[in-house]
Amino acid sequence: MNVSPWFVRHKSIMRLASLALLIISLLGPLSYDKIGVPAEFPCEWPIVRLYGDFCWMPFSWFSGFFLFSGYLFRILWALVTGTFIGLRRELLGGMFLALSILPLFSTLLLLKKKDLPRLRGFHLIALGLGCTFPLSILFGQHNVKIVLLWGPWLYILAAVGAVIFEILVTKTSPTRAE
Repeated sequence: MNVSPWFVRHKSIMRLASLALLIISLLGPLSYDKIGVPAEFPCEWPIVRLYGDFCWMPFSWFSGFFLFSGYLFRILWALVTGTFIGLRRELLGGMFLALSILPLFSTLLLLKKKDLPRLRGFHLIALGLGCTFPLSILFGQHNVKIVLLWGPWLYILAAVGAVIFEILVTKTSPTRAE
């Protein structure tokens, strides 16, 4: 009788939990929009006092995605017409945003399809690539308490937890010889 560990028996629930944490992290603040407000005036919710005469309004991944979607058609049109000069920054930002949602799709594929070793490998690579944007956000913030940016922190923690989980499932799975 081969008894597998509890996390192997309930891997769908664990994957759903990691998917939910990744989605929640994308809703959380990953950056801020700095607004100049003199110190004698209060900053009202959802705006928070950052320091001195500045407040900040949280900026989530979804806000960035909607902002980039306006640039998407402009970039595509510039690629078609050959006038792509000066849009590299927007294209790079869009690619970073797209990398963040790659683990969502790979997790959905793992939930829908049978556990294939190649799909697990793709999922691990997607989780690693997905962490590039939150890490660049955390290292790129200046003059802000990065503890306030709980979106990237939660994303990285959920991704690291999912990587550890997938490695444990791969090592202890009874159908490892597939």
